[in-house]
Amino acid sequence: MDREIGAGQASPAMIRRSASLLWRWGAGGGKRSLHSHLRWAGFFFVLPALIHLVIFKFYPMLQAFRLSFFRYDLMSPPVFSGLENYKLLWENPLFHQSFWVSVKYMFGVSIPEWFFALGLALLLNRRMPGRAVIRLAYFFPIAMSQIVVAMVWKFMYHPFGLVNTILETFGVGRINWLSMEESALPALIAIGIWRGIPLFGVIYLAGLQAIPKEYHEAAIIDGAGVFQRFFYVTIPLLLPTIMFVMVLSLLSAVKVFLNPLVMTEGGPNGTTRVLPYFIYETGFAFFRMGEAAAASMVLFVFLFGLTLIQLRLLRRGGVE
Repeated sequence: MDREIGAGQASPAMIRRSASLLWRWGAGGGKRSLHSHLRWAGFFFVLPALIHLVIFKFYPMLQAFRLSFFRYDLMSPPVFSGLENYKLLWENPLFHQSFWVSVKYMFGVSIPEWFFALGLALLLNRRMPGRAVIRLAYFFPIAMSQIVVAMVWKFMYHPFGLVNTILETFGVGRINWLSMEESALPALIAIGIWRGIPLFGVIYLAGLQAIPKEYHEAAIIDGAGVFQRFFYVTIPLLLPTIMFVMVLSLLSAVKVFLNPLVMTEGGPNGTTRVLPYFIYETGFAFFRMGEAAAASMVLFVFLFGLTLIQLRLLRRGGVE
């Protein structure tokens, strides 16, 4: 009888081993459960942004791509036309004009921004009285609404506006900036430069402040001058930021729309009709939605190519 009871009972070693296994399983299960809960919590935090992207970004893009193969005038049902819209774009001189206007605007705005924004960042990186107030004042243009900026500058470019009043004090006659082919696009480019410099200046400033002071101190000890420290210490360490600013400025400039819409309506004679305005005009003024969708696909491919260039340049600059 005692032998049967003893056979049915577990030894202390077996009890300890079972307890150890149960504890390990429970701890591991707890960790897995915690990680699972964290993953689901992160997913639910990101879910509203994903829904927004799907509804307002990806779905309209897919619809625009599908519509680019149809002939549609907002009145009658869409009719499949294959590649006819792309063929019409290729044969449309206004499309070619708009594309090259966008290219001129893109480089006309971006290249000055690279240098002026860097100069502004170098200036604001120095110790000076009231530096915080100056930084806030320079960042003010980017905080203003784009439509407000366009309206204010439209009044300033008026023949009797502030710009001509200032120029008149230097003996320059009054210029109708937005009505002349020679001056309309440069006038819009000047606004783009003025608005973009503060934003990219702040990005440059963040890059400058991330450079360890020890590098400059070591260069000073080695006898390096101001220009030597700038070209051999600051620029190499700031190169990833420079590349980021270069491509980001190109991407933002090629998508300009409100300034031509509010200030010139694409004129005079199409000299300020950028590609986004051409898409808007083709779709909602001429009711050729299929052709407008095809043009938007061309713009998307162009922007996608610039984005790929951005990624490659950033990787070469050492940013993963």
